[in-house]
Amino acid sequence: MVVPTYNEKENITPLVESLERAGVPGLSLLFVDDGSPDGTAEEVKRLMEEKSWIRLLERPKKMGIGSAYQDGFKAAFDSTSPDVLVEMDADLQHPASALPDLVEAVNEGADVAIASRYIPGGGISGWGRLRRVVSRGANGYARSMLGLKVKDATSGYRAFSRAAAEAVAQAELPAKGFEFQVATLHLLKDKLKIVEVPFTFTERTAGKSKLGLADVARFFVAVLRMAL
Repeated sequence: MVVPTYNEKENITPLVESLERAGVPGLSLLFVDDGSPDGTAEEVKRLMEEKSWIRLLERPKKMGIGSAYQDGFKAAFDSTSPDVLVEMDADLQHPASALPDLVEAVNEGADVAIASRYIPGGGISGWGRLRRVVSRGANGYARSMLGLKVKDATSGYRAFSRAAAEAVAQAELPAKGFEFQVATLHLLKDKLKIVEVPFTFTERTAGKSKLGLADVARFFVAVLRMAL
């Protein structure tokens, strides 16, 4: 599992504890920290002294969540031989309880299993009307512009087969920020099997969202460029 972080110190220990409760055999956790000034990396290092299945990749500054995932996937392949790679946020909005279903979907033949808010059984808790409209709009825009068939193209909680993860790690993707999620689907849509697994997304309770208006604008421009 690859988890990018920037100023997520408060969430590190609760996240690790939730993953332990999920009980996924053979789990290895790699945090990719972009020079968090709040001491996130130090908190990860503290846990590494207790738990051998946790590792840390430190980067000098904020370089984008997309490049964090690509660097994390490459680091995972350099040090282990994973059958399944998972991407997950550190903000506790992606419940660890959904992890076994994502891994199972890949083990049963999917190349990408997306934790989806927008299929039957999925949902969102704690969002206002505006944020729901923006999310729905971004998904609809990405699907129509790029010919994607999944309902939740912007979800950042996913499991990849080894082949899919290797393709993502090696690709020259035109996306380093949050638009990375749709860029990977655009890359893989005609090559590999993609499925969706329902989950409920919950608003964060600690830390601050990294998604701002500039990120939203960059997303729409990036999708347009991918479509051209």
